[in-house]
Amino acid sequence: MMSNIEEAVWREVQSVKAHQIGPKYKMKPSTISEIFQEVAGNHSNAEKFGLREMMKNGHAWVLGSIKYEVKQWPKWTDNLHITTWVFDVQKLSSQRNFLIKNDQDVEIIKGSSNWFGIDLKRRRPIVIEEFMEEVKTRNDLVTLDKPSKLQPPSSQDFVTERTVVYSELDPVNHVNNIKYFDWMLDSIPYSFKSKKLVEVEINYLSEVLLDQKVKIITEQQQTKNSYHLITGIYREDKPVCIIHSKWEV
Repeated sequence: MMSNIEEAVWREVQSVKAHQIGPKYKMKPSTISEIFQEVAGNHSNAEKFGLREMMKNGHAWVLGSIKYEVKQWPKWTDNLHITTWVFDVQKLSSQRNFLIKNDQDVEIIKGSSNWFGIDLKRRRPIVIEEFMEEVKTRNDLVTLDKPSKLQPPSSQDFVTERTVVYSELDPVNHVNNIKYFDWMLDSIPYSFKSKKLVEVEINYLSEVLLDQKVKIITEQQQTKNSYHLITGIYREDKPVCIIHSKWEV
């Protein structure tokens, strides 16, 4: 991995690894969110406003929402030229953008995300002012607008249930946010896997803990050349995550 930072923009090169691919040697969809969060952490830690500094005060960064568009799916061993930057900082949240290019300098994935600071003990949002002086923004660089508030499904075309297991937990003992999208993929018919996933937007609303049960409900909307899936993940009838995805035929 090679990385550097210049004018508040973090640049990093990674290759697609064996554990990040699925059928046909293509990168797994959830790997995009995984990579985005990894490079966001590398950037914020290098700039001294990352998780290490937050943890000293009992705080942490939490991903509230993310959206991305895919023009070309990377394959095993492909190089990913990744850039990320903080687009802006508000009182309670911060928008971070992403861009991934291939070796030919062609844009293949672009995205945007919204982050919140939380108090780990009280599990409450905090005003993210403690590192404001360290955070340098680049609102002149735009990939996608920040994620929006998503509506839950209004019908139940696909429904599955599952119970949280140990391997799905993150360091603070709730479900790793990457798992929500994997749950959605597991809950839809196999026929969708032959279609091309081109857009994803996710709202993370609440944490889920070990042994809790969730229900995954998806509404399918079809147009001439694409399918839109609206997925809600529910715990005790309350949404913990909403996912909108677009698939091209």
